[in-house]
Amino acid sequence: MEEIVSIEPAARQPVFVGRQKELTVFQNWLKNEDALSALFAISGMGGIGKSSLLARMNYLAKKENVRTVFLDGNACPQTPPSFIEYVHSLLQSFHHEAPLDVLFHNPTGIRLLLCIDHFEGLAELRDWFLYTFVPQLAVNGIGIGIATRKPLPISIAHIQTLSLPLDYLSYEESVQYIKKTTSLFPKQIHDLANTTDGLPLSLALAVDMVTTSTNPDVRIVSQTISAKILKEVTAVSLHPLLEVLIVMEYANQEIFEAVLGQKVSLEDYRNLQLLSFVDLHPFGLKLHDVAKNYLLQDFQLREPSRLYQLHRSCMLALYQELTHASQTDRAIIASALLKMNQAMWPKHNAYASFTQRIHQVTTGKLIASDLPLLHELLNEWCLYSIDKQHEQNYHDFLNAIVHTEPDSITVLRDFNNKPIGMFIVLLYTTRAAPLLLQHFKTELNAIFTAEGCRQAALQADTYIPILVSAQDNLTAYTREELVGMLIVEQLVKLESGKRAILVATNDSLKQFLRTIGFKGRPAADTSCDASWSKSEIMELDLRTRPFGDWVLHMMPEEQKNNSLTVNHVRRILQAIQSPSELSQYCRLLTDCSDGHAVQQKVMQILHNPVGFSSEQQEVLLNSFVCHPNNTVKAAAACNMSRATFYRHQKKAIQKLTDMLAL
Repeated sequence: MEEIVSIEPAARQPVFVGRQKELTVFQNWLKNEDALSALFAISGMGGIGKSSLLARMNYLAKKENVRTVFLDGNACPQTPPSFIEYVHSLLQSFHHEAPLDVLFHNPTGIRLLLCIDHFEGLAELRDWFLYTFVPQLAVNGIGIGIATRKPLPISIAHIQTLSLPLDYLSYEESVQYIKKTTSLFPKQIHDLANTTDGLPLSLALAVDMVTTSTNPDVRIVSQTISAKILKEVTAVSLHPLLEVLIVMEYANQEIFEAVLGQKVSLEDYRNLQLLSFVDLHPFGLKLHDVAKNYLLQDFQLREPSRLYQLHRSCMLALYQELTHASQTDRAIIASALLKMNQAMWPKHNAYASFTQRIHQVTTGKLIASDLPLLHELLNEWCLYSIDKQHEQNYHDFLNAIVHTEPDSITVLRDFNNKPIGMFIVLLYTTRAAPLLLQHFKTELNAIFTAEGCRQAALQADTYIPILVSAQDNLTAYTREELVGMLIVEQLVKLESGKRAILVATNDSLKQFLRTIGFKGRPAADTSCDASWSKSEIMELDLRTRPFGDWVLHMMPEEQKNNSLTVNHVRRILQAIQSPSELSQYCRLLTDCSDGHAVQQKVMQILHNPVGFSSEQQEVLLNSFVCHPNNTVKAAAACNMSRATFYRHQKKAIQKLTDMLAL
């Protein structure tokens, strides 16, 4: 088993990675000796790295022989005269005669950087500082860097005002940080980079934990981050509103009131909006993605039953919104409903998976330069989806659809705007019918009767999904996770009262579609079969059934995990070699649809050292995988007496029960 290698204390010194775009803006100012004085406003939620970036700017300025003054807003005087006096005393250390002249007139052209961390600590001085102090600064040579939770809506005539909002680190930057601070193995680095969501504070805490603790538990990091975020929420009246945002994609005053069953004041709503981890949404307020992830994990650990009830109340509130919404608003509400329900969707399906929230990628329309890369994606898809003799037909179809129906292609892009996935789905109309009949006549004949084919085209009420594909060589996300994201985006199209129908041969795809409500029927003949699998017609018809009813139907009436016990987990472990026996435990695990999924989920946890001590992991693997039904051999393999072995086994099964219940 891999073990964490100890690192030298020197390696734990502060390490800075990423933020190249923001640092480039600052360094361009540093290198330009004639640059106007500038205000650099670094903003973002707690733990996002504002203080680290400000300290880095301070360091770079010193390297260029720029004088620097570093202040903490929480420790600064709170009146204009005392603040001026405080700054005056700090400037005296390098400019004895009339030090304030450097700030306000700068007759000798000195370069000076004044950094203020925790700017929100200057709440009583905020307006004076921005609208009186800063406008009086010298025209050239002065830089002001501030770290603040919310962006500053300010423009000053003779001073550059540069906004630097921070978001999470990329997966690659997280990996870079871990490599610089630890000696972990590649698999451990990957897991740690994924579990920390690119939040610098979480990354630092997790690295410290795995390199200093004998029993690392990532849940401790999650709880620590959650507690830090919640420290910003000082008003008790905001807590219920925040809990709603933890569950929902967005909420406004009306939705808060509908979910909570109480009046929500405009003052509370505005105070919620001021929190650093609360962002604006077209329909109200939303949580920053990373904050949402940690607060949700913490909520799940503390009160899983209440979280489930709140989740259901929120979905019902959105359902009511959808029922009464205008046609233009329905797509956003439908998308929010679907995303809320993703927690109930498969986590380990080999075609589409919803293991984690996807950051740093976006969906958009096709552009001309995408086509060669889309053909490369299509090549990958063909390898596992169709027989070789049909490959050229799909490439010809892609070339044709680019010119005739380009809006039918949704492209998934990485942070460099490069295509990494695509989804092709056509609305079957009289215009699209000739193209589909030219390339997929056999499939259409399997789906429709001749009259049904004509009626579907005339009524334009049927989507035909052709394919969904994504790269399988990305380090941050698996192909299945990217495919899952693309599928959610496309399912929203059914909200307008349409159906989706396709011929499927991939068993994992068929399994996934059944999980989310598609009905399957055998194809009438073998003409659509692949050489390795029989074809089925998979259909989800929402032409007469409301979209909201379909989404709510996927959510179980009561939380499955409530009934999971230590005895259940012990029996699961005893049957771990037999997927057929494990199928009876699917009802206890929300993300497992069959015995194979239960087996895969448990084995994945057993082989992942995060959350278990090495002794607990060793005991479980020897007890139920290496030496099942042979306690003597299992205890000997662990180099333990049977009494010690049983004690460790009991604790390990309890720990596994807790992890499966999350």
